[in-house]
Amino acid sequence: MRDNLGARREMEGDELAFCNAAGRLLVKSMDEERSFAESVDDLRRLEAEFVARAGDDEWDVRETRRRIAELILNVALSKRPPLEVCREAWKDIVRLGFSGKDREYVMAWFFADCCRYDENPEEGLAVLEPLVAELERGLEEARATQSSTEYHEYHLGPLRKLRDELLAQRRGEPIPGKSTRRSDDEAPGSTPEDE
Repeated sequence: MRDNLGARREMEGDELAFCNAAGRLLVKSMDEERSFAESVDDLRRLEAEFVARAGDDEWDVRETRRRIAELILNVALSKRPPLEVCREAWKDIVRLGFSGKDREYVMAWFFADCCRYDENPEEGLAVLEPLVAELERGLEEARATQSSTEYHEYHLGPLRKLRDELLAQRRGEPIPGKSTRRSDDEAPGSTPEDE
């Protein structure tokens, strides 16, 4: 699972096998019939297999654990377990570190959206606001040096939109087109058996 300092290269061996298996499990986890717990169990089994394959290679072990933590947060975003579960997945990713800034932005967006769903704007904003400020500074620097702004604009768009939704939520305003755990629980036809 070597990165080779960002150089594009073909995946092979265990890295290719891991990515293929992880992709299959991610698709499988999106099945409405599968629970979040079942998906996490599958991912943890995959993690155990590839950590064992990595042996003494600390980098491969850490990267395997990081990728599994990212996949768990990704599944949490669609399965909507309690916020405490999302928080633990986020903490795992932070503890393991991010493989790059772009992954940090995506994972922060995932976690902040879990916070939005559970109407916990403060926690989501605490994660997003520093990253938005960092990207805005980078955008201004790029403009000042007449460098490409594409990277910063690409990541700023969704992070700003989610930040604005969390700010609206903080003010008690509804967010058109977005559900929350409370609105889903209060929806007509929703019964305790549905959960």
